[in-house]
Amino acid sequence: MNFELDEGQQMLAASVARLFEDHAVRPPAGSARDWQDYRDMGLLGLPFAEADGGLGGRHEDVMLVMEAYGRALGKVPYPSVVLLAGRLLAAAGGPAGQRLLAELIDGGKRVALALYEPGRRYHWDNPMTRAERDGDGWTLTGAKAAVLGADRETVLLCPATTAEGLRLFALPAETAGLEMEMLPTPDGRRGANVRFEGASIPATAELGDPVRNPALIAAALDGAIAATCAEMVGAMERLLGLTVDYLNIRRQFGVAIGSFQAVQHRAADMLMAIEQARSMTIHAVAMLDAPADERGADVAAAKALVNRSSRFVGQQAIQLHGGLGLTAEYPAGRYFQRLTVLENLFGDTEHHLGIVERAGGRV
Repeated sequence: MNFELDEGQQMLAASVARLFEDHAVRPPAGSARDWQDYRDMGLLGLPFAEADGGLGGRHEDVMLVMEAYGRALGKVPYPSVVLLAGRLLAAAGGPAGQRLLAELIDGGKRVALALYEPGRRYHWDNPMTRAERDGDGWTLTGAKAAVLGADRETVLLCPATTAEGLRLFALPAETAGLEMEMLPTPDGRRGANVRFEGASIPATAELGDPVRNPALIAAALDGAIAATCAEMVGAMERLLGLTVDYLNIRRQFGVAIGSFQAVQHRAADMLMAIEQARSMTIHAVAMLDAPADERGADVAAAKALVNRSSRFVGQQAIQLHGGLGLTAEYPAGRYFQRLTVLENLFGDTEHHLGIVERAGGRV
């Protein structure tokens, strides 16, 4: 699938590439200064409508940003904070949601979606976390696992089961009755496990409505999955570049091993896998405004194929590097770690193939 960039998109791609590469060599990664840079470049407002204070960027613009983010191994939790939780805020609307979204775009607040629960894998639509009415407000009880982008200053968006359906609440991390355990992820980032022990929530903290919330969350999640696919394409592209560079300098029998035909074939197979993943990602991005059933199946098909490609490209890269590929000082191993985490983020290959099968499609 061909995807020609217009002049504005070319400028966007070049600008974010420079920014992310600068961040990659500037410690500490993910610092408040990095967030300031994201705000100053307009990335915090990119995916949101101008009426919401954003820049009205297209889905294709977000894809370009995420490819650059993947190539640079970005560590600022931009995907989880802006492209998942932020998009859900914008869709839910209402006075509370609009105020919080404005603070997010301005860089004053970060939000994180507490979606998944212990023991329930990728199934979020019937949470065990429950909210019970308590006077004019609510009392929240339950647990959430692996909340990406969360820290002790984050506002959590928490779906919970009620008698009326799935409600969505926004509550600060310092809320009484909320316990947060910060944990490192395998790729050097952070997540959090969260428990609610009778956390008290005012009525004004509710977002959306029980009827629309499942569809709003599903749409935000599909957008985040498409963004993850784009990140994986960018990471695979950089990993292939590292591998080809190594093949051209590593010598055996007096010549570079990149001159061996069998090695060249393996590098070519990696390139083909990346281009297939890129085409499926472009298709998924193009389907984000389609009806929910079509969108969900096509996004799942893309994630399943990109997962397969990333596994293949990552394994080939490590094998072609030999022992060097897994050393801490060399970046190939870090890209492989990130791709392994992303392969399982928002659903592994088996999970997404199940969605495609139930929709009657085939990858």
